[in-house]
Amino acid sequence: MFDMLKVGKNIVDLRKQTGMTQMGLADQLGISYQAVSNWERGESMPDVSKLPQLAEIFNVSIDAILEKSKSTQIVVNVLENTTEQFLNQNKLSVAEISEVAPILLTEHVDGVFEHVKHPVSIQDLLSIAPFISEEVLDECAKVAFEREGINALLSIAPFISDEMLDECARSIFEREGINALLSIAPFISDEVLDECARRAFEQEGIKALVSIAPFISDEVMDTLAKASLSI
Repeated sequence: MFDMLKVGKNIVDLRKQTGMTQMGLADQLGISYQAVSNWERGESMPDVSKLPQLAEIFNVSIDAILEKSKSTQIVVNVLENTTEQFLNQNKLSVAEISEVAPILLTEHVDGVFEHVKHPVSIQDLLSIAPFISEEVLDECAKVAFEREGINALLSIAPFISDEMLDECARSIFEREGINALLSIAPFISDEVLDECARRAFEQEGIKALVSIAPFISDEVMDTLAKASLSI
C-alpha cells in the first residue's frame, strides 16, 4: 500500500512550491478543500482519476506525487493505457497488485490481475477479493474449488456470487453428501440447502440432517420430520 503520509507530504510540498492554497487546488480539481486537506494529512489518497490532473497542475510526473515504485508504475501504465505492454515486460505478484488496488477502478484491477490469476492461492485471492469483479472472483473460486474442495472457499465466500456458491454446493453434495456442506452452509442459499436436505432425507433418512438442521428452513425441516414419523 502507498504510504499515505508520504504522499500527503509530497502534495503539501508541491502545492506550496506552486504558491497555491488548499482551496485553490480544490477549485482546480473540482473537489472540496476538505478532500485536499485529508490527502495532505495522510488520511486518504487522491482518486486515481485525479492523479493526471495533479501532475499537470504541479507540472511534475505522477512519480513525484506518489513515489518511485513498482506500484506507481502500475498506476501510470493504467492511466496511460499501456498496461498490456508493461505486464508483458514485468512480472507482478498478487501482493504487488493488492497494494495498488485500493486506488484503482475494479475494471483496472481485473485487467492487471488477469496476468497472474492462474494459479493463485486462496490467501492471495483473499487479499485481492475486495477489488476484483465478482465475475473474475467466481472464475478463480471455481478453480480453487475443483483443486481443493469446498472448504477452500470459506474465507472468500462473502465475496463470491450466490450462484457460484450454490453451484459448488450442489456439486459437493453429489460427491460427498450433505455433511460436506456444513462448513459453508451459512453462505449457501436456502433454496439449495432445502433441496439437498430433501434429497439427503430420501437417501438416508432424518438422521442425515442432524448436523446441518440449523441451516435448513423451518418449513422443510418440519415437513421432513413429520414424514420420518410416518415411515
